[in-house]
Amino acid sequence: MSAPVSFDYVVVGGGTAGLVIATRLAEDSNVSVGVIEAGEDQSSRPDVLIPGLAAMHLRGPSDMDWKMYTTPQPGAKGRSLWLPRGKVVGGCGTTNIVALGKGNIAEYDAFETLGATGWNWKNLIPYFKKSETFTITEEQSADTGIKFNPEMHGSSGPIHRTLSRWSSNILKPLIDGFASVGVPLNTEYYDGYSGGVYPMQLSVHPEHCVRSSAASEYYGPNKHKSNLTLITGAEATRILLKTDESSGEIIASGIEYSKGGELRTVSANKEVVLTLGTMKTPQLLELSGIGDKKILEAHNIPVVLDLPGVGNNYQDHYTSAFIAEIDPKYESMDMMMDPQQAALEFQLYQEKKQGRLTSNGPGLYSFISAQTYMSEESVEEITAKADKIADASSNPTFKAQSEWLKRANIPDLEFATFNGYMPTGTTMPEPGKHYVSWLLAAAHPFSRGTVHINSTDPQAQPEIDPHMFEEDIDVQILAEGLKFARKLIKSDVLSTVVKGEISPGGDIKSDEQLQDYVRSTGMTVYHPIGTASMLPKEDGGVVDANVKVYGTKNLRVADASIIPVHIASHPHTTIYAMAEKAADIIKAAA
Repeated sequence: MSAPVSFDYVVVGGGTAGLVIATRLAEDSNVSVGVIEAGEDQSSRPDVLIPGLAAMHLRGPSDMDWKMYTTPQPGAKGRSLWLPRGKVVGGCGTTNIVALGKGNIAEYDAFETLGATGWNWKNLIPYFKKSETFTITEEQSADTGIKFNPEMHGSSGPIHRTLSRWSSNILKPLIDGFASVGVPLNTEYYDGYSGGVYPMQLSVHPEHCVRSSAASEYYGPNKHKSNLTLITGAEATRILLKTDESSGEIIASGIEYSKGGELRTVSANKEVVLTLGTMKTPQLLELSGIGDKKILEAHNIPVVLDLPGVGNNYQDHYTSAFIAEIDPKYESMDMMMDPQQAALEFQLYQEKKQGRLTSNGPGLYSFISAQTYMSEESVEEITAKADKIADASSNPTFKAQSEWLKRANIPDLEFATFNGYMPTGTTMPEPGKHYVSWLLAAAHPFSRGTVHINSTDPQAQPEIDPHMFEEDIDVQILAEGLKFARKLIKSDVLSTVVKGEISPGGDIKSDEQLQDYVRSTGMTVYHPIGTASMLPKEDGGVVDANVKVYGTKNLRVADASIIPVHIASHPHTTIYAMAEKAADIIKAAA
């Protein structure tokens, strides 16, 4: 083994949260920060930089992906689903579709109500602002009708947030259509009231029209610093742990990792911070002897710390797709399937930074409460099911979710509009035709899964069992959403825009058939959280409000795995803010 290298702080995982924390810690020139990252820096690749190519990384495993799959899911007709996770500098912020959003005030306040003192909407606002620079032109504001409160938006942070330069002429009819069925335009949707319909915001540089990520905006400007070291191609294999003889607390003294087939170690003089994400963080904890005693003993791993919550409380946004053909006078991304038209779009992007490639394709967010898209009878049935689940479980997050379902100002279903055809596996687009698709996502799923080791081999992937659609309530919510989509396209506004439903299709009519369609075709939005939850230990928590692992002196987790209950939003913006707050917590403890 090579001689160990020593840093004050060792950050394990150079993804979104990891690079935020590492660069903020390195602002103190008196400390040294080392980042261990399994992937490489790919931030200059065209398929990473160009917004219109962002979705390419969600078509199948690539050289920037961990190639993870779920176990076969009985609730999803026995299917095993691919779960893309970025194995690259910048993590999923380098491979996602550059979509940004914020959740509801109640969701963030729930972090504190559930036990994480200091984690609430009010306290997170400064960190949302610190992480971003928001840019909107007068023309964009006039075109969209959006009005923004500067008190809710950052003006000098690393991540650029803006509206798309290109948008389809179908957006206004869609906005009007949503309004006609009770979903109005939300003119300021970054203020904690996330319901309604609104143009999607992107993590894209407003002038250069390229992806803005933790790799490009946090690490890029700071990589020259002598006190910040990024070790790439390095896969963490074990946390080096020892016991403090005086306090009995567990001390993380460093990290063992594999690079180029060789095991190496790096020492931490102050702290180890895990930012590997929802899948890899619990895996590394368990491989190191921190986790449920029964699971560790089953793999003959010495138990350093019995912490049953590790790997539990897994949540994701489960989805179903609705596709409709539209009048060809309305623009869509479908024309990119024509090589000649695609070449013209590339030229337009390269020469003028205009056209479809400046956009990621989705055009509108819409977050809707049950009271808007369900009948009173269905709301009553759904909320009764939610209460029953909450009453039967010791997991307090279910109680929060059941209460949210009863409030008309808290959305629980997302309609993400895609200006084109979204493959479902059941139908295919026809050349020359134009489509609009909606990705419907259950924002607060009641199905809870697990991520655990199934081998002592650090390079084996963990066993990921989302228990997808295990709770019927999640399937019913999506089926009700599909019925609402049918109501939407038949509205007076959209009936002349939409030529016909493609998927699920007219043959699928009854509730039972719609629910079967959901189980047969449903996927996830790839927003996994919760496997190292920031909850009280007795409630299944893994870290406390200081993001410190229970029973340890200097081991922290600060990635999406600590989010205790899901939010009705794409979580990327929230992860930036949480990482900024975690960095301040770590600095204050020094």
